[in-house]
Amino acid sequence: MRWVIVQVEKSLVVRFGVPYFFAFTLEQVYMPKFDKIEELLNELYQHRRLLASLFEHRTTTVSADAVLELVDGKAERLDRLAAYDLLVQNHGAVQLESRLQDFLAEYMEVDETVHVLYIQENLDELKKLQAYFLKEQQGIKKERYLFRIKKHLREILRIAALNVKTLRNNMEETYKTESNFELKREKLEDIRSQRDALEGVIRAVEKMLEDDLFFRSASDEELLQIMHRLRVMLRESRHNLIEVQHQIIAYLNHIEKRVAVVDKVLRLKVLRDKHYLRQQTNFHQLASANADLPLTKAEPLRSRLSIADLQQDESMQELVLKVKERRKHRKMLAANRVGEMPESALSGEEQTEQTINLIALKNMFLKRSGDLFSFVMEHNFTESINEPQRISIFCQLASRFSAELEFSDEIKEFDGLEVAVVYGKHQGAVCE
Repeated sequence: MRWVIVQVEKSLVVRFGVPYFFAFTLEQVYMPKFDKIEELLNELYQHRRLLASLFEHRTTTVSADAVLELVDGKAERLDRLAAYDLLVQNHGAVQLESRLQDFLAEYMEVDETVHVLYIQENLDELKKLQAYFLKEQQGIKKERYLFRIKKHLREILRIAALNVKTLRNNMEETYKTESNFELKREKLEDIRSQRDALEGVIRAVEKMLEDDLFFRSASDEELLQIMHRLRVMLRESRHNLIEVQHQIIAYLNHIEKRVAVVDKVLRLKVLRDKHYLRQQTNFHQLASANADLPLTKAEPLRSRLSIADLQQDESMQELVLKVKERRKHRKMLAANRVGEMPESALSGEEQTEQTINLIALKNMFLKRSGDLFSFVMEHNFTESINEPQRISIFCQLASRFSAELEFSDEIKEFDGLEVAVVYGKHQGAVCE
């Protein structure tokens, strides 16, 4: 390794009249970089087998010798990729540079990290851009601000949906694969904290979308579409986070019960080893009173009947047919058997759930003229439906059956809300 001595200019750094001298490696003085995007893409494509292999082994240590065959045995190619900051070499080991690895993991949706701060950073940047947009007078600059605002909205849409998916996967994997109960509990508690933080930032984004002043001033067709998709995604994400919260609580309660059982068994073992089990506990009395059968493997029936007798003896043939018919009957009974009735079904409390047949409602709308929102708000349901519920039904119909609907450029106001005017593509057509 060669060193270069660099003297700092006297006008820049001088202390007690003596200029400073610094020593740098040649790699620190000259860091190569790609001048064109085409060069970077060509480099990535040329070494795609190596990069794919390193990405697949990103959680393990890979030696440089193990990947030499992927670069035709030329170690200088690894040095070149490391010089361009695409690889990292350390004591004979090689791995992807962190930025490239994070990009691939995020783009392939296999990232195991919940990036709540990414959403918050985009949200903070959005608020600043909105303020700049409202204060700007030049049309060209306002368009630039609007372009950046749309970009951050799309980024929030992508990151939030990916974070919810990652959070659920981390929860399931932690509960199913972690064998240490203490670590499992701590990891689930950490996931619950991430869930709470993610829910908080999602609510902050929803509150930002209620800024009528900005969105009335900057609304265009693309922005309205992005906002609609973002609102739908945020609502679904909050519902998923509620399910994650319930599942985490159930997992933690199950862990506590398992830990309590294990602790009790360990205490009994200590008492048994010290020969205090009979004197200090009633374990033997309880064990002797327990009439449960031990868990033993069922022994199969080992009857060996003569094939010739089964073919010639009519009485034995009749028995075989009876057994066959009985087995068939048992299978039919098992298929029709319902599960055990839960204890909650035996309680005196009654619960009712209000459901709406969206397909039937959509078919009724397609037979009529007019827009979808007016139809939902004026429709006479069999049960009492308030305005927020009708608005929710309108959003569900517009999202679920978008292929059969036509979204116009018109906007109508209702109780302070701006609603897109939606028509049916084929009035009078019924799609089952």
